[in-house]
Amino acid sequence: MLKVSILLAVHNGAEYLDQAIQSILEQTYTNWELIAVNNGSNDTTVDILNKWKEIDARIRVYSLEEKGKNKAYNYAFTKSVGDFVCFFAADDILASDNIELRIHPFSINKDLSFTTCLLKTFSENPKFDGLIFPKNQSKHNFSGGSIFFTQKMANSIFPLPESLPNEDVWSALHLKYFGIGKHVPKPLYHYRIHSKNSYGYQNSFQSKRNEFLRRMKAFEIFLKKNKNQLSNKDFLYLNSFSKSLYYVEKKKIIKIAFSQLPVKDKILFIYYSSGFLFRIKTILFKFLSGKIELI
Repeated sequence: MLKVSILLAVHNGAEYLDQAIQSILEQTYTNWELIAVNNGSNDTTVDILNKWKEIDARIRVYSLEEKGKNKAYNYAFTKSVGDFVCFFAADDILASDNIELRIHPFSINKDLSFTTCLLKTFSENPKFDGLIFPKNQSKHNFSGGSIFFTQKMANSIFPLPESLPNEDVWSALHLKYFGIGKHVPKPLYHYRIHSKNSYGYQNSFQSKRNEFLRRMKAFEIFLKKNKNQLSNKDFLYLNSFSKSLYYVEKKKIIKIAFSQLPVKDKILFIYYSSGFLFRIKTILFKFLSGKIELI
């Protein structure tokens, strides 16, 4: 049975950490290791991690003094020995068959390098509760917790640039352009939306905008690292995307509208350039962002 390395980077995650780890212990697929790296916590995170380490030998715990999500994930990866790798967050929950269903496609197609699954939100705020991402459930979902990849793929993704605030965009770029994937259209990753999310779903326009621009720096770094491995078409698109972020930074909506970017990118960029449209989308979040689960 192949081993799965679950990488957990946690900073002040005490509030939900027990629920998160319990969902790992309840997995139907049992050959996993949880590598938890506390980074700069000043709550009871370390105590909780150590408690679980004593309960289950598959859990290993490390600590870094300074805060840094990607720094913690990088350290966790250096300690991993699994055949497959996935990310996990201390406020989320895995469906009990998460690993079993995400690893199964690899036994059918040996050429696969990654799988993805649907993400389901849960929240005390009704506006953010019970949504399934992506809206088109047949398409890949590249958010951090929804991706699952081989050790070989991991070696191209890591180390994550520690200047970036998260792992999602950087990992997604590698999977999209260098990976072969299979989508599992089931909501296997349960994403908690609350006031302290790193992405800040309930944050102000300016805060969300700043975070978006920080995350999109991954395009520039990715291009610099991989420009000689990309096709000319892919390079031109990614270069155009990266350079057009300047228009978002300067809120040049007209420039975005008349750029050569695909329509979906223009919509995304205009949204992060207009406080008015941001407020409209926030109001209509439940109807525009994900698909409401009806069963």
